[in-house]
Amino acid sequence: MLALRRQVARAGAGSLTRTLPVGTFLRRKFSTAATDWTEQAVYSPTRTHVDDAYTLPGSVYSDEVFHGLETQRVWHSSWVCVAELADMSNSGDVIPGDVAGTPILLANDGGHVRAFRNDGGAFDEMRGVFEGPLSDVTQVQVKRQLSDVSKQMSELTPLRVGSAMGLVFVNVNGEAPTLTEWLGDLVPWLTDYEEALKAGELIATHRTSYDIKANWKLLIENFLEYYHLPAVHPALCNVSGVDEHQRYQGKGMYMGFATHPLTVGGTAIDPGRLPPFPSVGAHRHKSAYHISIFPNVFFSLYPEAFFRVRLSQSSPGRTLEHATLQTHAAALEAPNASAILQEIFAFWDNVNTEDILICENVQEGTKSLGYNRGRFSFRFEEPLHRFQNMVVDKMLCEDETRYRIPEGDEETTFLDLSAQTSVSKPKESTVAVAQRARAAVMSS
Repeated sequence: MLALRRQVARAGAGSLTRTLPVGTFLRRKFSTAATDWTEQAVYSPTRTHVDDAYTLPGSVYSDEVFHGLETQRVWHSSWVCVAELADMSNSGDVIPGDVAGTPILLANDGGHVRAFRNDGGAFDEMRGVFEGPLSDVTQVQVKRQLSDVSKQMSELTPLRVGSAMGLVFVNVNGEAPTLTEWLGDLVPWLTDYEEALKAGELIATHRTSYDIKANWKLLIENFLEYYHLPAVHPALCNVSGVDEHQRYQGKGMYMGFATHPLTVGGTAIDPGRLPPFPSVGAHRHKSAYHISIFPNVFFSLYPEAFFRVRLSQSSPGRTLEHATLQTHAAALEAPNASAILQEIFAFWDNVNTEDILICENVQEGTKSLGYNRGRFSFRFEEPLHRFQNMVVDKMLCEDETRYRIPEGDEETTFLDLSAQTSVSKPKESTVAVAQRARAAVMSS
């Protein structure tokens, strides 16, 4: 799908694989009828099996009405990642933030994370807690004892809050399943990393933010398909090749895949440059995991470091990314650790910048009058299909599916990657798969 969108972004409607009839094009161009985003029929082409499914309509990335519904039905009903646990590891730490425009306050109360909603301008009453205007401190950690602001905090409305995998999550409407149910088998699957992900264990060495002219869904979708790597990230292919990728999804509100084995290709993120996380078994020392937790966080977990990105939606065509590189104490004590970590961060910053460029192009392409939907690639885009169906579940707001937790893939079994690779059937070459995918699109 993303390949089709790139064609649209570069050349407009004329690059579509399937040419629209003139009548259809003119009706779309001059029609003033608005899409009813609550109707099942709008989403039915996406609800079928990935082999036959079409993507969501292109207008979901720019339509203001969809955006307004999405804020309430997707973001407020989900467990949204709002912070790194490491940023509030000390009692008394207070962090302001927001969930899709709803201002919140996070606080460490004696080792317990608490979250509050801003009702009636309560944040303004707490302005003295912050160093400068609230608009300037969204990413600033403020050191204050909770006793100093206990009166003000008592006036705020509490929110459901939880933490896992070194992240803090908030559910605004209070109706989502428990955070444990939301994450499903993701945390047990990564049990080797449990010690490393606890508060105080992860060390953030580098941070950056990106202001992106693209819808948040495009950024998640770009992360979830990897066949663009050779064209967009040739250096990344030297350590994490396309043919070494394998979809890896169990039950839970997440999408992902793994790379095994990682290869030494002369890149900054080659395995073995720094000591791995101490709790991680040797069988994972040549594996990487690329996970997106619905709706707004994704990360690449390598044996010795995380590169993790949290999204904040601002408008249909604007998203803020907050990225953090994290490692552990033993890695910092390794020879040349500072220089190596700087190189690792620069590598990921470059990869992310490359992705941002194509996503901004695709954002423009999806506005083309000649583009409506594209076919999914059955091999490469199942995680993306899974993600879009999570969005649809939320948008339809039906009792049976609004809080549905998807099951795992039929192809995924949670064995060690090395063992699974050794007993799997011979893989079809990337070239052959790409040709088969292209043929399926052409024939549709």
